[in-house]
Amino acid sequence: MMAPRTLFGRTALVIALVSFVFQVFTLAVITFFALTPLGRDATDDFAALMLGTAQAWQSTSAADKPKLQKRINRLHRLQVQDPSREVSEFTSLLPYFGLLESALSTRSGQPIALRTSHAEDGESWYWADLPVAGTAVRVGFPASRVAVQPSLAVLLILSVGALVALITSAWLAHRLIAPLSRLSAATQRIGQGRRLEPLPEDGPAELATLAREFNRMGEQVEELLANRTTLLAGISHDLRTPLARIQLALGMISEKPDAELLGRVLRDVEGMNELIARCLEVGRDFSERETAEIELCDLLADVITELAHPGTEIRGHQGPDCQLRVRPLALKRILSNLIDNAQRYGAGEAIDIEYRIVDDHVDILIKDRGPGIPEGEREAVFRPFYRLEPSRSSRTGGSGLGLAIVRQLASANGWSVELSPRMGGGTIACVRVPLETNGTTVATGNRI
Repeated sequence: MMAPRTLFGRTALVIALVSFVFQVFTLAVITFFALTPLGRDATDDFAALMLGTAQAWQSTSAADKPKLQKRINRLHRLQVQDPSREVSEFTSLLPYFGLLESALSTRSGQPIALRTSHAEDGESWYWADLPVAGTAVRVGFPASRVAVQPSLAVLLILSVGALVALITSAWLAHRLIAPLSRLSAATQRIGQGRRLEPLPEDGPAELATLAREFNRMGEQVEELLANRTTLLAGISHDLRTPLARIQLALGMISEKPDAELLGRVLRDVEGMNELIARCLEVGRDFSERETAEIELCDLLADVITELAHPGTEIRGHQGPDCQLRVRPLALKRILSNLIDNAQRYGAGEAIDIEYRIVDDHVDILIKDRGPGIPEGEREAVFRPFYRLEPSRSSRTGGSGLGLAIVRQLASANGWSVELSPRMGGGTIACVRVPLETNGTTVATGNRI
């Protein structure tokens, strides 16, 4: 027999089989520890009654035997077959007869076997030849006196139990599998690029947590797809504009060479190269998989050295030694983009870099003295190609990718980035790296 292919079918089948096996085990335990002892006691008492009847019959005169026959039939539903008539052997699966034969044999001291016959009314009778004073007295009882139907009882118990087990297992399996079925359908919709409707976050705690995390993942996927669309649209726009200028300039240069016009063409080509280089850097940073043990102070010192130029002072402040196991390129790219952003908008003022360890995370702070970012724009600036200036010119607002790259790299690594106002003017960019998720070890000391 092939197992069901669906998780619902397999779960229901397993629960039903386990329930059925448990029912069989329960019946066996009840039979062995309860029904068998009770049957043994009952057959022993009945064997004593049959032997007592045989002894009474043997000691009663022939004239009084008809009265005794009526009395034992009325009181005990027993009969003495006198004279003996034809009986036949029989095989019964009913344990009661085996227990009765064993009890009769024990009490009489001789092996006793039950035999059967059929009365004129069709009822079966069971007889035992009991030894009394050297002679055999045949005592019998009708089948209706036993009145037990264990096969029917077992059949009812197993059939009704199996039906209840199947219904219960199907209901339980449906309750457990239905959320997973919805999750499977939602996953297919995501794979097809369709909009995901949030899954209900109810039911058992594990399934509710799974639905909640899946909804969060769906939102992230939708956001990533939106960012990808924006990124491609922005790149197309930012490349189309200089290409149009280059095409126009080349047409003019072919008619009349102009050094200034040629310089503008070269600047447009340089801007296109910078945009393409940034896109390649994004792909390289996101493809990084290996983590490494780094000293945060050394990483910050390297970033400061690489980005330092005469126009803006970058000041590193002392902090405790901190070793992190992270993806170095991703963290370095985030810090470089934030420092570059601070240099671009910091009005030439000094930039302060520091970090502090708070409970289970480390906060890396980049502080500038620029004009600041309005509260309503602090999340919008993380969108690709979003600029605070109304112009989309890269000369005034950069490529518009720096902070978008920062947010996406941070989310991919389980970090967070927030912007907040700085006391006295300016902006604080905070990169928060959890310690426990990065295998971090911290030691005391001061340097940058």
